[in-house]
Amino acid sequence: MPVSKIKSDEIKNKIKDLSCGLLATAIDFTLFEFFLDFNLIMAEGHGSRGVSKAIDKTMDEVLACGIDKEAIKKALWKAGHRGFIKRNSENKNLVQITEQGLTRLRHLLPLYQNKRIWDKHLYLITYDIPEKDSGKRQLLRESLKQLGCGMLQASVWLTPYNPKKILKDLVLQYHIPGSIIVSDLGKEGSIGEEDLDDLVSRVYDLNGLNERYRGFIYELKSDRLNKAQAYLKYLSILKNDPQLPFEILPYSWLGDKTYQYLQEKFPS
Repeated sequence: MPVSKIKSDEIKNKIKDLSCGLLATAIDFTLFEFFLDFNLIMAEGHGSRGVSKAIDKTMDEVLACGIDKEAIKKALWKAGHRGFIKRNSENKNLVQITEQGLTRLRHLLPLYQNKRIWDKHLYLITYDIPEKDSGKRQLLRESLKQLGCGMLQASVWLTPYNPKKILKDLVLQYHIPGSIIVSDLGKEGSIGEEDLDDLVSRVYDLNGLNERYRGFIYELKSDRLNKAQAYLKYLSILKNDPQLPFEILPYSWLGDKTYQYLQEKFPS
């Protein structure tokens, strides 16, 4: 294997490790650092000299993570070529993330939802996709995960958010064969001997997720994480959080408290 290939793989593995698996390229890692620090700079109202120093500090932080300088230079060139970053119109010595770069990050990183509209119903999704179309069945499964659905058992999924329109569009777009049935369980939906709270907690493993939030809060309070590390670790947990309606989350739930504490400690 060529040396350059080994180096490239090492960089990718390093970035995945540093970003808790959220980011896979030097471009995205650099964009994320720019996004965090540049927003903080603008919020604090630095002058152009202060901005320049802060951006230099950002690059020093990226290099301190173990990503070599040549990889970052190449990542910056590619990011500029693809329109993810640009020169500041008032000061050509400054570089800032573009709306296109922000859009790329939004696709990669989960976003905390502080408003969750719920119709007070639970929905059960069942499907039967032919074995010969296993690829499209897998596509459907991955789409259900991304929609925040929880797997009750093979080919049976649960969600508090009405999935009918999204699933209809998905079937039409990818020509998914077979049958997909969405059942409305009503306002008091439950299955078997489990009540609503127990069912939701089991399907979404809320206890395990809550423990991850608890551990993260402990790390924040102990000042073990810098801003970039804190946000990346938080987002890696949020990625697995279905962000269920607040009304059906357990009383001891720490998801919203974690977000508030992070905002207070490291304003975005």
